Amino acid sequence: MARALLKAGLGLGLAGGVAAAASTYRSDIHAARARLEARSRLVDTARGPVELADDGDGPPALVVHGAAGGFDMGRQVGKDVLGDGYRVLAPSRFGYLRSPMPALASHADQADLFAAMLDALDLPRVAVVAVSAGAQSATQLALRHPDRVSALVLITPALHLPPPPDRGALTKGPPGFIFDYVLASDVVAWLMVRLAPRALMRVAGVPPELDSQVTPELRRHIVDWFLPARDRHVGLAHDMATTTPTAPDLPIEQLRMPVMLVATADDPFKTGDVVRYSAPRIPDVELVVYDTGGHVLVGQDERLRRAVREFLEASAQPGR
Repeated sequence: MARALLKAGLGLGLAGGVAAAASTYRSDIHAARARLEARSRLVDTARGPVELADDGDGPPALVVHGAAGGFDMGRQVGKDVLGDGYRVLAPSRFGYLRSPMPALASHADQADLFAAMLDALDLPRVAVVAVSAGAQSATQLALRHPDRVSALVLITPALHLPPPPDRGALTKGPPGFIFDYVLASDVVAWLMVRLAPRALMRVAGVPPELDSQVTPELRRHIVDWFLPARDRHVGLAHDMATTTPTAPDLPIEQLRMPVMLVATADDPFKTGDVVRYSAPRIPDVELVVYDTGGHVLVGQDERLRRAVREFLEASAQPGR
């Protein structure tokens, strides 16, 4: 009798735990979707629709998000990097959130859609800020439509870096199964957030030694950019197919606007090496490499904001 009661108690406890976890999951995913509602709109362009958040007043700045994310990442990056005094235009790239994945979805196609979006908004010229995987389409915009870009800021960018001659192809980013399976499912991604938060920090490019320096606000933003995972996975899978393990080599020697490259020496995705390789190829470039901060520049917020604002203000002066 005692053994039967123990089994029944364990069964009830397990069922209760599962029910509580399911309730928490539903609540978290509902909150993630609610956070995105009414924060963006669909803009009809000559090249199709694009989801866009449009916030603030001042000189317009197009902010292009990285892998994972969507307009919400771009919106937050714009707030963190630019501060007040800018109109932040934060689109969702192909396959992210409400931006569809078209049949033609190269980085060049994405750049042409950005240009069409600027047409629809009646904006002849903007500053462009891009992070991580967003650097490919942002750079393509600057190359294909140079008259639309007053200045280009690329932060921890996924630009080309040739492999060392004595080694094989470079390996950049977390293991593929993270993107193929974990971040394809709301349930599995939520379990990682809840049960393995350090693994999520690794996916975001935070070195283990910086875990203690990640503020609760930044940790919350990183979680927000991965959930709901299902609504971002088409775009994320496209990024993984087109920017890893080595990003395409673009003719960055042809960039004619002022360009700022920002990275950290301890970024596990090797963007410190990327920007050092890229900078000598760009005619008008400012290079900033912080010693620490990882891929999301932990602890560098104020320095980065000051550097970017000074760069954009200088770029806006006559003669630049």
